[in-house]
Amino acid sequence: MAIEPYNLVRAAAYTPSEGAQWDVPYYTLSLPENIREALLDLYRQGLRRPERHRSVPIGRFNNLIQALAPEVVSVAKWIDVTRDEPWLYTHHPVPADVFGTLFRAWVRDLRPEPRHGKLVRRLLNEELDLGQLTWERRNVAMLSQTLTQPGGTAQPEERLYQLLPDALIARALALNPFVHEGGSLRFRGVARRPSDRGAEMISWPPEEHVDKEGVRWWYSALIAVTLQSVPFDGAIRIHVRSGVRRWATRTGTSGLYLPPARATSVYLLADAPWIADSPDSWVSERFSVARARYDRRLGKPRWEAGGSDGILSRIPFHQTLPEPSELTRRPTEWLQQTKGVTAAVVHSTHMGSHGVLPGLMPGDRVPLTEWFEAALPACLPRIPDLVRADRYPVNPHPYRPPKPDAGVHPEPLDRQQRADVELRRNLAELTDGLPLQLEFLWNTTIHRDAGVKALAAVLGVEETDPEGEPGQETLVWKTPELTVELRLERVGELAASLDIPQETKRKTAALHTAIGRRREDVARRVDPVSTPALPTLALVEILDRRIYGPRDADPKFALRLGFSDVRRLTQFVVTQRRPDHREKAIKARFEKLKSCWQDGLRQLGHRLIPQHSLGDAIPAGIQYVAFWLVKRRADGPTRESGLVPVAVRIRPDARGGQALMGWDHINGSWLPYAEFLLRLSKQATLPVSDDDAPDNCDPTDEDRPDDLFDDAEEDDGQDTAAPEDQPATGRLEAQRTHVAGAVQELLFSLRDTPTLLLVHAQNSRRFWPWLQNAVVQKDRVQIHGGPVQRLAVQGPNLRLVRLRDRSGDETPQWWAYDGPSETGGDEAAAERIGIAKGFWRSPAAQEDNRVFSSTSPKSSSATKSSVMASRWSFRPYTRDGKTGMTIDTDKPAWNPALLEVAVVGCQPGDDPEAWAVLAHQLRMTPDYRDMLALPLPLHLARKAQEYVLPVHRADGESATEDNASVQLVFDLFESTTNEG
Repeated sequence: MAIEPYNLVRAAAYTPSEGAQWDVPYYTLSLPENIREALLDLYRQGLRRPERHRSVPIGRFNNLIQALAPEVVSVAKWIDVTRDEPWLYTHHPVPADVFGTLFRAWVRDLRPEPRHGKLVRRLLNEELDLGQLTWERRNVAMLSQTLTQPGGTAQPEERLYQLLPDALIARALALNPFVHEGGSLRFRGVARRPSDRGAEMISWPPEEHVDKEGVRWWYSALIAVTLQSVPFDGAIRIHVRSGVRRWATRTGTSGLYLPPARATSVYLLADAPWIADSPDSWVSERFSVARARYDRRLGKPRWEAGGSDGILSRIPFHQTLPEPSELTRRPTEWLQQTKGVTAAVVHSTHMGSHGVLPGLMPGDRVPLTEWFEAALPACLPRIPDLVRADRYPVNPHPYRPPKPDAGVHPEPLDRQQRADVELRRNLAELTDGLPLQLEFLWNTTIHRDAGVKALAAVLGVEETDPEGEPGQETLVWKTPELTVELRLERVGELAASLDIPQETKRKTAALHTAIGRRREDVARRVDPVSTPALPTLALVEILDRRIYGPRDADPKFALRLGFSDVRRLTQFVVTQRRPDHREKAIKARFEKLKSCWQDGLRQLGHRLIPQHSLGDAIPAGIQYVAFWLVKRRADGPTRESGLVPVAVRIRPDARGGQALMGWDHINGSWLPYAEFLLRLSKQATLPVSDDDAPDNCDPTDEDRPDDLFDDAEEDDGQDTAAPEDQPATGRLEAQRTHVAGAVQELLFSLRDTPTLLLVHAQNSRRFWPWLQNAVVQKDRVQIHGGPVQRLAVQGPNLRLVRLRDRSGDETPQWWAYDGPSETGGDEAAAERIGIAKGFWRSPAAQEDNRVFSSTSPKSSSATKSSVMASRWSFRPYTRDGKTGMTIDTDKPAWNPALLEVAVVGCQPGDDPEAWAVLAHQLRMTPDYRDMLALPLPLHLARKAQEYVLPVHRADGESATEDNASVQLVFDLFESTTNEG
């Protein structure tokens, strides 16, 4: 009997009850005005425009506090000398001598240059009276908030983003251990910085998993709490996230690999105070967090801000920090206390694979979350379960391939054959009737043969024999709709490592030279006569990332640029060899290469666009436009910050190249999508060598999970500061002005056509501040630097929908739920917890509700994964008529994220729900097996950044199709992965 769809969604989100008040006592510390002014004077030394600075950066002091005084919570990144307010909070005052040691070390570090030494000494010895620094006990109103006017969005006090989660974690740490079928979990708190946003705790001691080869792997349960807001909602939200924290276990011959120019988090627990200047010192129950990075000059890892001239060198330790080189050589030994210190290195994908896979399924998440709920005060109930929004059909019309011309295809065709004919007809329109020229640069014959079969299957044509010399064959398929020419050629040296002399000191210059040579190699290999007037596609087989040695030597980005130079879009396929399951490998290889060709044709502009089912609620002739900002980060591969505005337009009623187009923000014109991608490649910035990356670049910990997923990968601890909390600078203002100009020009180009404009909150709000919760208003818009206007002023046919995903935990974790079972007790109730596709609203939503939730079902590759899977408990299973007990520590946990859909602006007479449903339907495209993580236009805009930014492939990275699904890991003899 078919199971009825889940009809409720339960979110791990909590909100204050009406009129609620909750005060928590803290000891607080603020700096007197004379000390603030003295610190500002010191900081201004050497600045070119000192008068412009009225704040002192305290990020490095916050790092020091996190490492050596984990009980202290800092709520600021800058000290504003004009504001007398507490900065540090703790439940136990730090002894004066200990705090003085830390403070003096930081002051010396504020201006460490030798030329400022005399000023620093005078400041410490004569001007700074640290006896003025006293801890004061005061109550903090945890639920204090204001409402934005006229937006009506709750805005908590800035300090509460740290303090409220910290107070909730403190209550949870007082609970009895979490008990599960396999045992119990005890938790410890973890020190956090303001840039980390929120609080977290981990289970300790760590859990152990022994894999099939007998290798031991270590991990902990993780619970994180953050404070959030929801647009147009008058109450704050608390989100509780559960997952796993994996600890570095496997080492190579040289120890753990620490990525250059990136900091790796190390959790530390000591059996004695780090600093014992005072008899009042105590041992913290919380984990400290320090950060290690590889030092090229020393040739070994060191503590961030360590070394002979670093801030840590000025600390008189009582309990010394372990040497990072010892941690990286023997990380598992430090998990069990060594020399009075327990140390756990956070695993990152750069370190290779891990025997414990990330994430939790609802079978673990639900009981762990419910256990945590016992720590919440009564004034913080869970938000009401979301219900299905059913005013409109939530699915688009099913795709029905049109019947082809009977004169061309007189015989009856089944649905797949009609779809194949439509695909070929669509491609013919993109090529203006010219032959579609494709290239496959292969490395092994089995992949060449599989690639040919896969392309024939995609096109719906019979296999054919190649013509030409071995190694340079051509295949031709002729159909009534389209002629396809496929050139086959060995990739050869094009896929070899970039030639970067290791002895040179100018590594970046050498890297750029190597990239230039590889681009020239591509140009020489491609016959200039064959360079097409229309862009075409090259499928290129490259090797596994680990084979290339130094990460800089990976040729992928150089090949992308080289083929773009000769008007080829690129799709990459990677071969990974595995020792068993040959039959499965053959099938997997075919399916993956089929995905490669499908993704490549999508780059050329082929798309099946969802046909909405909303009738007259959506005006005829609607077009969909997505705005996306490609951001170069100063700590990214290019070491250069910058912005490239990207916009993608889809017209469902158009044909050929007019159906899918991209915005050229330089020339202010719309281009066919393939031409648009090639144009973007001209704006690409070459990467900087890892060895030339500055040691003092912004610290970014291990990779965050893909922001589009819930627990597809674990949170490794990277900064997740919300864009709203960063102080504006001259550069930021210039960037906002640049984006404003691009947005204004884009909107002007859309005025004459009914348009749904889709924007992504976390991607764009820092540079388009109107999208921030604290600013946004219904049916209004503001281009930065201009006035707040009615949306209709920018276009009478314009609608604006803002999407927000789980990055920064801004949307809550969730599970589908049907309430307590009426028959069958707890076991039956557990079976009604799961994952569900749907479009949801709050049961208390008003008629003009603007905020909805969109969820997707399991990935097609994860249909056999159990929602009751557990990382730490054995569970019964039934499979193929067999029953038994299993544990899922080494299995993927696939949880789709909850996507927030906020209808920011619509026109008079519109129903906001219809436009939200439309955005939801745009996630369901006929040519993808699974729902996209974002609506199709945003998905395409985000994918376009691959032609602008070099992206380093992590060791062992298994690229997925360009849909939003996290694919299961295949245990195959030889599996192929495709990279866009």
